Amino acid sequence: ISQVTYNNIKGTSATQVAVDFSCSASAPCQGIKMSNVQLTYKGNPAKASCDHAFGSSSGSVSPPSCLKSSASNRRLLGLTLSAN
Repeated sequence: ISQVTYNNIKGTSATQVAVDFSCSASAPCQGIKMSNVQLTYKGNPAKASCDHAFGSSSGSVSPPSCLKSSASNRRLLGLTLSAN
């Protein structure tokens, strides 16, 4: 997954984890943007889960974004820092 924007989404989730970006270390999700996303589970706050997922959030986002900052920001002098 890369360069995807989720904007102005409001609704309910069938599961407690409403946002799940399970990406691989060898092919991380990059450039994900979440803006004004409101998801609940059975009237309560939902949860988010991210593995090797990079991007940003803006506005009101619930569940709180678990995205890491850009993968390119984690490269320093040829070394790649752990994203977990």
